[in-house]
Amino acid sequence: MRSSLVESFYGTLGYCFGKVLLETLGPKVQAAVYDLIVRSGIRKEDIPNRFDDVVQALTSTLGTSSRVIVHRTVVEMFKEYSQRLDFSYTDSLRDRLALLKEAVVANHVLPRRLREDETFDNVEKPDWSEGNAPSQGFSSFYPMKKGVKT
Repeated sequence: MRSSLVESFYGTLGYCFGKVLLETLGPKVQAAVYDLIVRSGIRKEDIPNRFDDVVQALTSTLGTSSRVIVHRTVVEMFKEYSQRLDFSYTDSLRDRLALLKEAVVANHVLPRRLREDETFDNVEKPDWSEGNAPSQGFSSFYPMKKGVKT
């Protein structure tokens, strides 16, 4: 179980990194950043496992502006795991990511993108397709409540 949690953590890290690049810089610059990382000797599929090396490559090429990308990636990770953002821009992002990983493994937390869509408080929606529509118009869904006869 721990290994699958760690694998999902790294998969989520890669997902969040790509999402941040796309939303922050756009698709063309995202492709250029991925190309820059590949030219640094890191394969695209190894980005989550070698994130420290990725940060190093970005910093050597983009300078201090790469911190914006890394910070937003860590923030997205915390959001993805529904954890409280209790750090600032100047904190050690590497330490925060390591703490998040420990919390995820210890507490068996799944990221939002892997959780089931259905939860205990979902509302059932009636099938209004052809032939299943109610014969009369109701101003509310009350007549559809279980046990109510119309």
